[in-house]
Amino acid sequence: MSKYWEKASHSWTKDSIRSINTPSKKSREMFYYVQEVGYFKAAKPYYTERENLPSYLMKFTLSGKGTLKYADKTYTLEKGDLFFIDCMDYQHYYTESDEPWEMDWIHFQGPNVDKFYQEYLKNGTHCFHTDSLRIHEIILQILSLQTHTNARTEYAISVKIHELLNELVIQKNQLTFEEEDIPDYIQKLQIFLDEHYREKITLDFLEKKYMVNKYQLNKEFSKYIGVPPNDYLITNRINRSKNLLRFTNASINEIAYEIGIENVPYFCRLFKTKTGMTPVGFRKNG
Repeated sequence: MSKYWEKASHSWTKDSIRSINTPSKKSREMFYYVQEVGYFKAAKPYYTERENLPSYLMKFTLSGKGTLKYADKTYTLEKGDLFFIDCMDYQHYYTESDEPWEMDWIHFQGPNVDKFYQEYLKNGTHCFHTDSLRIHEIILQILSLQTHTNARTEYAISVKIHELLNELVIQKNQLTFEEEDIPDYIQKLQIFLDEHYREKITLDFLEKKYMVNKYQLNKEFSKYIGVPPNDYLITNRINRSKNLLRFTNASINEIAYEIGIENVPYFCRLFKTKTGMTPVGFRKNG
């Protein structure tokens, strides 16, 4: 493994806050945990340049302007902009504006942070803009918990970091919608797929049925339901096959045909891909 290195200019104001944490063994094994968290007003020539730090970092810009150089890209950060990065990779960020760069920030780690990070990166960028202050509020809550610790602090902070990770993914992927925002045709399509899961259904068929371009239909269904129509259909079939495997004596062949899959070996491969078990194994362990 390459060695950690860092260069920095720590030119933040006296009213800036920085809290460093040494997590317990239990925290490292069980929880999401803070490594450092703070609030900065950082004037020029504030900067940090480093690599190979085992930590994830999120910064949320409140005012002023900063710059991030990361993964061969350069990002300008203004009010409402934030970034989420893996500090094992090279990073260089610094104050850009004449006024101080005002920001919340948190270094953290924990189980499955890497999975959230990959979900966050689905659209390929490490930064995004938000008008919501929810992420700012969560950081302030974590900072308060970290400043006034007690026997429950590790548990409470873990919950807050999990909330932060969820909020990052939800806001970045524009999932901040209410149920009434879901287009009517998407709701009807979902019901149609629930009722016709046995049938062979293509995007071309759905395009004609709902008179919506198939690429737009696929994109909007993914946005509001969470997966493309084809994946939704497959998951629906697997869920129904689980019910038949567990609560009936139907054969594997009969179950495959019942859910609309005529190729039984394909059904068995698909079931194992989705569940990690064969249909027979699921029935034995169900």
